[in-house]
Amino acid sequence: MRQFGMNAKILIVVVCAAFLSACASGPTYYGSTPAAVQTPPEPELFFNNIGPDDRRFTFHVEDRTPFGLFDLPQARNTLYSKGYDEVRRQNRADFTVSVSFTPGVQDDPQRRAGNVVGGALAGAALGAIIGGATGSAGTGAAIGAASGGTLGLVAPASSPLVRIDLNVYGFNSRLSETTGATVDISRIPPHEVPGFIDAEVSRMLQNLPPR
Repeated sequence: MRQFGMNAKILIVVVCAAFLSACASGPTYYGSTPAAVQTPPEPELFFNNIGPDDRRFTFHVEDRTPFGLFDLPQARNTLYSKGYDEVRRQNRADFTVSVSFTPGVQDDPQRRAGNVVGGALAGAALGAIIGGATGSAGTGAAIGAASGGTLGLVAPASSPLVRIDLNVYGFNSRLSETTGATVDISRIPPHEVPGFIDAEVSRMLQNLPPR
């Protein structure tokens, strides 16, 4: 009987782990259950370093992510639509736009709490079933809840992020202004990430004055 009880505990832990693994590998693209996409705050700066005679620009991108974020057509079109012209040589430019992308992760407390609760409930239900077979459903449920909650505490609960840092430097004014945003890409398919990030950079460039 003691051996059966030990086997029941092991079975509870294994099934809870499988349950949490299934939850964590649901409709996601980067290894964890996706949270709602966070809307980045509006950039606070308005690039006042760009004067009325500044029309030509150069564009530089530094990408540290695996997504190949080098071509940003939407961002460039935003600059064109505002009346700016891109030049190849920096000595012909009035200002330069530099964008860098950095990957990261962010712990999600709500998701972690959900993992704990889900694991405890699943473990309790399974423990009650197994415990019922030995005449001790309450004890089985308690053991299952504890095991499931522990597994839920260590289950994946992070969201993949991309940090965007945008800098505009005016050669004539010799002033530099920087703004940034952090975007949650957990619900974005990998092939759509470049367009999603491009659109965010384009939105940030809307603060540049039109010409």
